[in-house]
Amino acid sequence: MRAALHTGAGAPLTIEKIDLREPGPGEVVVDLEAAAVCVTDVLATEGLTLVPPPFVTGHSGTGTVTVVGPGVTRTRVGDRIVTAGSAECGVCYPCVQGTPSACDDIFGGMVPPRAVATRASGEPVHVDGGVGVFAEQMVLRESGIVTITDALHAEHAALLGCGVLSGLGAVFTVANVRRGSAVAVVGCGHLGLWMVQGARLAGAATIIAVEYDRRRRSLAGELGATHVVDPADGDPIAHVRELTGGRGVDFAFEAGGSTSASEQAFAMARAGGVVVTTSMAQITDLVTLNALDFGVGAKRISSSQSGGGYLKRDIPLFESLLARGDVTAAPIVSATYSLDDINVAFAAARDKEVITGVIRL
Repeated sequence: MRAALHTGAGAPLTIEKIDLREPGPGEVVVDLEAAAVCVTDVLATEGLTLVPPPFVTGHSGTGTVTVVGPGVTRTRVGDRIVTAGSAECGVCYPCVQGTPSACDDIFGGMVPPRAVATRASGEPVHVDGGVGVFAEQMVLRESGIVTITDALHAEHAALLGCGVLSGLGAVFTVANVRRGSAVAVVGCGHLGLWMVQGARLAGAATIIAVEYDRRRRSLAGELGATHVVDPADGDPIAHVRELTGGRGVDFAFEAGGSTSASEQAFAMARAGGVVVTTSMAQITDLVTLNALDFGVGAKRISSSQSGGGYLKRDIPLFESLLARGDVTAAPIVSATYSLDDINVAFAAARDKEVITGVIRL
């Protein structure tokens, strides 16, 4: 089968035929139909991963199960599934403590790396994050997949395990946004636009979208933002405070992909407010917060790995919201590509030319 391989720093992805291994205990083989391109996948090819090349990246996709390995308990041949950049084994310490978004299987897919195939030379092929969906087929762990219905088009279902799960989960599960509250979303792209939709669905009275890109600001307004702020037009923190009577927002979400976005979200939250950060950054990057506000501001700060909830509970719920039209993926899927055009898709994601690109497999 064909897959997009990252072979080393600075090299474009190559499309190669590789030999997929048989599924082991707790694993299934999936014929993949579509996969979303997240900037996290791009960052992995630029060094933000613990997995050595060659590897297949991509973490949010959809397809059909064709083979089940020993010990698989809830998945059957013919099931339509989605993958996520998270896991839920149900038995590790974080899972039994009620924090499955920190499941051991997440980093267990990277240290040691999962080898799922071999190249023609016999060299083992790994998968970034233990997933790897930029391929026609993949051996996946049952802990990282969820069965869904046939209600959604593949291009939309492919977003369930990343943008939808992380964005809506940050609003509903991590922050628990209340009706009538004031919300700010810093960065309105692949994640932030789902946060805007989630805040609208949760009944927030004020939803402030903070975004540099004019097209994304406009789309945020169409999807539920009551106000839009261009950070280039003065101090965005001052703008947000002005829109909330000088108080700041009840819930501030960071989806801007930078440490400055995290710092802004923290400063935009009122005293006693909630701050949720979602973006990945290099391990050497540091977020600087005002010491007095941090120490006595009574703010609650939470990070959000894949929405902070339960995969098997939340993905079917969010699928139903999409199917009913309560939230929409149509304007967020801004381009589709073939597997052969994956480098074009990566460049578009890196340069923010699209909201979310989808690879059709």
